[in-house]
Amino acid sequence: MKKIKGFLINYTHASHRCFVALGVFLILMFLDGRAFDVPSIVWQIFQVIFVVLFINSVVYPLTILFFPTLYMFIRNGFKLPTIETYTNKSDYILPFTGKWTVGNGGFRKGEYHSGGRFGSERNAYDFNIMEDEDGTTPDDDEWGALPTNVEEYPCYGKDVIAIADGVVVKISNNHPDSRTKNLQAYCDTWSHRGNYVMIKHNDSEYSLTVHLMPGSVIVKKGDKVKQGQVIARCGNSGNCTAPHIHFQLQSSKNIFLAYSLPIAFTNIKAQESPAHKAFCEALGRKPVIFGDNIHVVGNKTYIGRGLDVENMNNIKADSD
Repeated sequence: MKKIKGFLINYTHASHRCFVALGVFLILMFLDGRAFDVPSIVWQIFQVIFVVLFINSVVYPLTILFFPTLYMFIRNGFKLPTIETYTNKSDYILPFTGKWTVGNGGFRKGEYHSGGRFGSERNAYDFNIMEDEDGTTPDDDEWGALPTNVEEYPCYGKDVIAIADGVVVKISNNHPDSRTKNLQAYCDTWSHRGNYVMIKHNDSEYSLTVHLMPGSVIVKKGDKVKQGQVIARCGNSGNCTAPHIHFQLQSSKNIFLAYSLPIAFTNIKAQESPAHKAFCEALGRKPVIFGDNIHVVGNKTYIGRGLDVENMNNIKADSD
């Protein structure tokens, strides 16, 4: 029963949907219902299932990619927003207090989140904490066998804060944490985002923070929030390999029309992460060369994978 439940939950992944749609398609292609005395109504149901699966596994993902891209191309003169062509309309801080590590994401080609695909995640970031409170990190042979208890990760339960003043437009708060094992991706709920908070900061910039701890979201739709205000806590809900914060800035709250925006963080400290470098070396991954993952313009900083980052102005989490 657990295996069936796990499959149904992970069916929300596009790859699983594609396999299921393909399987039903092969059944319809190679089996003749009449040869097995299958009633016509049953065969029609099979056909309906295939159409639904096809729409869910092929048409829906294409709309997620196509419509934002088309809209973005028209609005931006057929160019993707970059740090050279786009300037943020508000001043933003990092969505947490203390020092965190940029585990994924960047502002240059080759370092974009998720391979630089179109849609709202192109300029997204994954943040985590790779050191214990005493500054220690796992030994080389421990990186591939990290804790299976999410509460043992340093970032789990840490405050998540609003990056700027704004209005909460969407939240989700009831998804369970996904399991975690050896940095494999699991999604133990129907939503790949899990728990999240979306905030409108101005007419064309919306922040989205996902994978939050179950029940930790303390704001509701329509609430006005201030920069630095606590909105939730870091968790492991949705599609995760381990506890972290997935954060992105996008152009709209509409998933079909939103496209990704680069973000410059104001008054932050950024430096090479020894822990991230050790992590890459232990797993045979290529670490980012320091300097390629940071671009400073005045008091604003564009960041990339392999940096330790924190807000400079001693921002204290405000939960009021």
